[in-house]
Amino acid sequence: RFSVSATTSYARDDSGATMVEATIVFPLVLILTFGLMEFGNAFWRYHTAEKATAMGARWLATRHGVAGTAAVTNELYTAVVPDCFVSTSAAAGTACSQVAGATGWSQTCSGAGGGSCSNAVMSGLLTQMQSFAPFITASNVDVQLRGSSMGFVGRGRAVPLITVRTTGLTYNFVTLNSLLGFDPITMPSFATTFVAEDQKEGPGI
Repeated sequence: RFSVSATTSYARDDSGATMVEATIVFPLVLILTFGLMEFGNAFWRYHTAEKATAMGARWLATRHGVAGTAAVTNELYTAVVPDCFVSTSAAAGTACSQVAGATGWSQTCSGAGGGSCSNAVMSGLLTQMQSFAPFITASNVDVQLRGSSMGFVGRGRAVPLITVRTTGLTYNFVTLNSLLGFDPITMPSFATTFVAEDQKEGPGI
């Protein structure tokens, strides 16, 4: 039988309290630490994918002959494209903004190319993008060429709008998946549009 003094002493005994507190706090600290690491990595992938898309569009816009003409080889779109994207009987020098249908033309190049899309240029684009975001693959990239009101009849080359789009990227949680069962998240698509420029091709492209 415990005496009153013994019971009071037992109630005030705090030995082992540190271990109990550590047991409660440690999982929270662990989750917070790995959460910061995981979400920091997720934001890094987000920004690098966005940067890679912008730099890819910039790189592609400076390729010589993005929209094909009969006299140019190694362009992205290898089919012949009229100066204002559509056949016209307008006189030479007529601005494409005055040619009906000039803005309605559109072509898409996906993945590694194929069809009227240059495999070499698409491969070069992927290499450029992977230098910023190594996790991007060919299946994540597509390019759309669209007619614009820029240029004129008789110019000898169309001036398309170039949109590089990155889609289908996901981020897989590593530690938070194990600790809390977090499922992979789908990253948003990224798109950047530039106007084709009249610069020469780089070596090998």
